[in-house]
Amino acid sequence: MHWKPDPGLYPPYLRTRIQRGKGVGKGIDYKPWLKIRDVPSKGTSSSVSGIIVPRPYNLLSEIETTYFYLMERKPSTVDIQEQWPILDIDRTLELCAEYGIRHNFRSSNPEPFTIDFLVTSKNNQGELSVRAASIKTPEDASNHDIRARLLIEYVWCLEREIPWTLVDTSKFNKTMLANLRFMRTWYRHRYLSNPENEALFIKNFHLSYRRNTLLEELIQHTSKILRLSRDTALDIFRYCAWSNLIDVSLQHPLALDKPIILTRISNND
Repeated sequence: MHWKPDPGLYPPYLRTRIQRGKGVGKGIDYKPWLKIRDVPSKGTSSSVSGIIVPRPYNLLSEIETTYFYLMERKPSTVDIQEQWPILDIDRTLELCAEYGIRHNFRSSNPEPFTIDFLVTSKNNQGELSVRAASIKTPEDASNHDIRARLLIEYVWCLEREIPWTLVDTSKFNKTMLANLRFMRTWYRHRYLSNPENEALFIKNFHLSYRRNTLLEELIQHTSKILRLSRDTALDIFRYCAWSNLIDVSLQHPLALDKPIILTRISNND
């Protein structure tokens, strides 16, 4: 589901923001309803350039950034919309009245509920589906007031047959986020995928792999076998890890000066 960009379809007090493209459209044309500057932050927000859809993403916390990266790694993901507003104000007002929940207001006007992420996926038959995801810390997820607001999101999505999930973030931590950022650097370095080179790299990387060997040593060894520069070999590794072609543990530190932990290890080690 995507909101149409015609301002006349929405209450007058929302139209200025709709005209600026907030919350409407999809793909590269989408702009989040809330940006980093609109929300108080503890220094954990970030603006990230998207890989699947090349636009800036406004991610309001480290757990949102972690979830965004995890969704980007999925081959089925075709679009991710952050801070997606429920512009059906009349219905959210009715639901709040029905469940005894206070609706947010901006000045004297009701403000849209925002869902952290709307994710569009494509299945093997090419069919698109949309689902909603709310990202909260375990502490926030158990907060009565926050759960009340999440109930409105859930019921509204249920009425429109949009699957809604409160994501379990209990395993999201700084190590996982640092690992994802380390792997994702291939994109910033403008590495272009080459399946033949990647297949050779994966084969030789696994042949070289030994437990308790530093990642730097494995990269150096593999680069010499394949006659690649060390930096190129490192970017191939990062891309393969990001793409789940090399199964790297996200729960153990991933760094050049540390041994690498694989979740699936070939019989060659």
